[in-house]
Amino acid sequence: MHANKQITIGHKTIALDEDGFLSDPNDWSPQVAEYFSSSDRLLLTEAHWQVIHFARDYYKAFGIGPMPKVIVKKLNQQLGRDKYSIKMLYSVFPDTPARRICRYAGTLQPSGCA
Repeated sequence: MHANKQITIGHKTIALDEDGFLSDPNDWSPQVAEYFSSSDRLLLTEAHWQVIHFARDYYKAFGIGPMPKVIVKKLNQQLGRDKYSIKMLYSVFPDTPARRICRYAGTLQPSGCA
């Protein structure tokens, strides 16, 4: 069994699970998202923050991170235009968008996302 890891942001030590996600989603702050994105060498833009905040709100409502298709559908409804697509999520959150979005947002991963 892997030992849990931790990160320090400011003066706060935050526990991570064995997959590198927050052990407690209540420990999330924008600095957490910036920490994770920086470790991935990814500069967060307005498009990233819209998705991250959506994922946080979705988590608060449903207790799990949203699947990419839900993010695309709901954000486009909220914005009143088709700004987001699965392809766009892959371009701003490369390789594993669901995993990165949930990690940056401090939420649990949706089922079936590795």
